Amino acid sequence: FTDRGDRQLTLRPEGTASIARSYVENKMYGNSNQPTKLYYIGPMFRYERPQAGRYRQFVQFGIEALGSNDPSIDAEVLALSMELYRGLGLKNVKLVLNSLGDLESRKAHPEALVNHFKPVAHELCSDCNNRLETNPLRVLDCKKDHDHPSMKTAPSISEYLNEEPMNYFEAAQSYLTAMKIPFEIDANLVRGLDYYNHTVFEIMLEGKGFGTISTLSGGGRYNGLVEEIGGPNTPGIGFALSIERLILALETEGIELPIQQ
Repeated sequence: FTDRGDRQLTLRPEGTASIARSYVENKMYGNSNQPTKLYYIGPMFRYERPQAGRYRQFVQFGIEALGSNDPSIDAEVLALSMELYRGLGLKNVKLVLNSLGDLESRKAHPEALVNHFKPVAHELCSDCNNRLETNPLRVLDCKKDHDHPSMKTAPSISEYLNEEPMNYFEAAQSYLTAMKIPFEIDANLVRGLDYYNHTVFEIMLEGKGFGTISTLSGGGRYNGLVEEIGGPNTPGIGFALSIERLILALETEGIELPIQQ
């Protein structure tokens, strides 16, 4: 928005870009001990219709690991995210994965999505129609039209993965299997931010009583983001969660934490 001084301001929507900028400004890429592992917690803002589990201001906790392109780091971040919920006593949580591939893998997929959705574009929301022109992959992330029949038959990014990202994704899955962490693959999982590539994931709460917003946390790889901010070639991966949504999940499962007042 524009303030009284005619300056363009933005209320912070998420933490990963800020962490990446701090990583560059403080030259953390020069540290001999890599990857660099960081965490943050603070208020974030979203300009959308408030509903249960989704607020215009909320507290976000997140972790980031920058400097490693090893699939074992993906598994480590995923395991940490799952253990956070399990450690608090939540039972009905599941891990959902997908791979968005590298830039080369993603060249043909957007064109296929446009050809798929154009015939039914008049049945989709205005956001979907805008995304068809700017970033067709984001159509798959639409919360309003997620039950439209065209979503279930949309071309999958997995059909366009080349050998390298496919092997990477399979290696990350093998680490999760070795750690006995169950997961599901959802070919339509894309996440809402454009900087994601390779592994993306969400942790969801199953069962009744949590409303329509079942996602507890999410994240993924963002190789290329640090370079966009002016830093060196630095791969990264992380996840973030809403504290308010976590509290709602605990209430849904009737869990009281042993916190002394």
